[in-house]
Amino acid sequence: MRLMLTNDGSYNKGNKQIRICALTLYPYDTSPGQRFRIEQWEPFLKDEGIEIDYYRFADEQLMKTMPQEGKFVSKIGGLVQAFARRLSHFSVLSKYDVIFIYRAAAMVGPAFLERLMTLYRRPIILDFDDSIFLTHTAESNKYLGWAKFAGKTATICRLSSSVIVGNSFLAEYAAKYNPHVTIIPSSVDIEKYQPRVRSPQNGRIIVGWTGSSTSQTNLESFAPMLRKLMESRDNIELHVHSDREPDLPGISYRWHRWSRETEVDIIASFDIGIMPIPDDLWSRGKCAMKALLYMSLGIPAICSNVGVNREVIKHGKNGFLAGTTEEWLESFDALVADEGLRRRLGDEARKTVVEHFSMKQCARLFADAIIRTVQREIAAESKK
Repeated sequence: MRLMLTNDGSYNKGNKQIRICALTLYPYDTSPGQRFRIEQWEPFLKDEGIEIDYYRFADEQLMKTMPQEGKFVSKIGGLVQAFARRLSHFSVLSKYDVIFIYRAAAMVGPAFLERLMTLYRRPIILDFDDSIFLTHTAESNKYLGWAKFAGKTATICRLSSSVIVGNSFLAEYAAKYNPHVTIIPSSVDIEKYQPRVRSPQNGRIIVGWTGSSTSQTNLESFAPMLRKLMESRDNIELHVHSDREPDLPGISYRWHRWSRETEVDIIASFDIGIMPIPDDLWSRGKCAMKALLYMSLGIPAICSNVGVNREVIKHGKNGFLAGTTEEWLESFDALVADEGLRRRLGDEARKTVVEHFSMKQCARLFADAIIRTVQREIAAESKK
């Protein structure tokens, strides 16, 4: 180990910076999970003496290819190149004090890369914010589901010095394999995501959804409920903000292609935000990121009564929880009909995010987890 302890056995950031090698799956600033976790915490970590360098598995071309139907040869070729890229990163691991893994070292395959990393005798910190220990793939990649080796998550937890997860459901899983588990929720930059005065829409109420192409399947599976909503009122517009156009037959909608430049503006135009998800094990491990984005902008959210949504949303106070089609429609009716209710719930929603899910608070928790891990590893080394 290269770091040193002070006389009292603690790590002193004034004496030495911690250098982190962050092994991510996706290119920088392209994946919601990465962006709303480690990437946006980076400026605050730097102030704590923690420097991060990023090494991606996939490149931009592979990211464009993977969501598309077919293209088997292109996908396999892209994955082979990605593995070669990841193996090249092993040449720099010894320069760092900590190896940080977001989800896994590779999109597919067993945990052989993570096993190799243990030979470098650096603390390994695993972070995940979904139920990645379950097989879950987009429809366009169902045939590659087996290749993810979802069971490897347990192995990576065992190999890691500590594990960071996004909620209590994931923590319960990780604690079976590692005694050092920290819950740090995904967070929002409350300076960037601030409530705005909404422009009049000629009496139209904008119901909005934002997310990735993978999570968009949840929105599409709720098409029957959305059709009932659209049929019940003639003053509702459905807006979808994502990286692929949704498949919503029989439903009128406006699609906004995701871009980092327009993201906040698009979401801020919503009057009501929605987060429909099925009640299954995968969804119970989801962090409430969609809800938090709506809430940070003072937008009342209607969310499925599943998993961590129940911890974030206080029904009738800062948003609505719905479990049945009837409950969804009742929530819509209440919010569509009452602008004052939308404003009151939106104000409470913003307060919830500021008090419990702000970027600075979660970055502080992350820095503490990093330093605790380093302290523990150095102390263990010093006893040998």
